Amino acid sequence: MPGKPTPRCALQITRQRRLSVYPEEFGLEQDICDVTLWLVQKYRLPSALVWVDRHYVQCGREIAGITVITSPRPTDPPSPATREAFLALGYEIKHSGADTYGHQCCDGRHSNHEILQAYARIETALSSWREP
Repeated sequence: MPGKPTPRCALQITRQRRLSVYPEEFGLEQDICDVTLWLVQKYRLPSALVWVDRHYVQCGREIAGITVITSPRPTDPPSPATREAFLALGYEIKHSGADTYGHQCCDGRHSNHEILQAYARIETALSSWREP
């Protein structure tokens, strides 16, 4: 059947389900996938997990923190670049010390086309964000 291909990444499946019920509701899924895919390409990592924490009262583009888990550990840690990528996408990062929950991670099962789109999207956001 023609149309959009079925997503392979678990986070994209979650996004598809959420949009089918709440089409106007903001979700982090695409941004988490795009930043993860960008990170893997930028740092030539075999794999990476981007763990986004949110406070229970945060919504929209508010997050509490970001943790990057890679294997093997690169000599140049990607965490500052990941933080910049989320800031460039318009997120506000505030950790108040209150309870948080972790958002689902991207499992990295994306097509080469999706990887290229994600890389271009994040690079464009970063260059726009860094301009004076």
